[in-house]
Amino acid sequence: MQIQRRELLKGAVASLTSFIAPRLSFAESSDPLPKRTLGRTGLQAAVLGYGAMQVSDPAIIRHGLDQGINYIDTADCYLGGRNEKVVGKAVKGVRERLVIATKVHIAKESRMRKSVSKSLASLGVKKVDLMQLHGLSSKEQVVRKDIQQTMRQMKQEGKFDFSAVTTHSNQIEVLEAVAEDGFYDAVLVAVNFRSPANLYKAIKQASDAGVGIIAMKTQNGGFEDKAWPELTPHQAALRYVLDQPGIHLAVPGMLSRKMVNENLGAIARKPDLSDILHLENYKTDLLGKACSFCSGCIDQCRFGIGGMDVARIQMYLEGYRDSELAVSKGREVAAKVRLCNDCEGCSVNCSQGIDIKRSAQRILRFLS
Repeated sequence: MQIQRRELLKGAVASLTSFIAPRLSFAESSDPLPKRTLGRTGLQAAVLGYGAMQVSDPAIIRHGLDQGINYIDTADCYLGGRNEKVVGKAVKGVRERLVIATKVHIAKESRMRKSVSKSLASLGVKKVDLMQLHGLSSKEQVVRKDIQQTMRQMKQEGKFDFSAVTTHSNQIEVLEAVAEDGFYDAVLVAVNFRSPANLYKAIKQASDAGVGIIAMKTQNGGFEDKAWPELTPHQAALRYVLDQPGIHLAVPGMLSRKMVNENLGAIARKPDLSDILHLENYKTDLLGKACSFCSGCIDQCRFGIGGMDVARIQMYLEGYRDSELAVSKGREVAAKVRLCNDCEGCSVNCSQGIDIKRSAQRILRFLS
């Protein structure tokens, strides 16, 4: 998408002051990869963590660990159950200096226990640091006492040190509930440079309450900037999120040594005007393609689902360019995608210009 220079500079100037205002300067730190305390957990985590979801080669993860990354995010459901085994190979011999986070879905106690036991076996560890309830989207899920009791018992049995949650939708509600309820110690939240101000406000308030904040989807799905292919806006997008108050670290997905090195390089220098130019261009190029996780579509939808699942599968397919991931996750939410596809007179006006019905049609064709 071609952008007029005048329009680009106008947006850049408007954003510049808030982006490069004095905050933590990674470049001024004596540590090549600075650490922050992850809320009340007390865990010291490097600001750049490793999102291992798509990685099938343990050597790539180990390269990141050798550069100072000490936080790894994985799950039993990633790569069809293979990802934790990949991570297990990568952490062998260095487990003691790492923070490992994996996930479990809300289910019957027996099923949750089976999932946690399988995770520990796949990772080759006696316990993990964070066990995260996966994909929460409501206060009701956060405050469920039966689930909290199951998590408390497994924690007391030494399977993990801290309980946490992850969220992709209704994130403000989830963050507020976690902060108010006080049971969970951390939240993995989808946030990026296009996220609404009220999400950043909720993140700051939860962090002030002692909740550890881990950021995912920080580079908005890895979509290529086809308008200005010589630019690499992903570094600027990562720095933007890490500069926001309340965020302790980010866990971008990294599929190669090149991606690891690019993200490490993003930590090494201060943001400047070129970052703003990159992000303003990237923001425009993403219109109609990438979800900002504002959750506004959910309230607009008469079925209460919005188009976030559709947008997420589109991101896996077109941003990540990972057909295997798009198929596995697409099948999990196929009913919702079909509902969007079949809906007549959609009432949702996506803030990012995504045509939900058209995207749903494209996804269903791919899945079939």
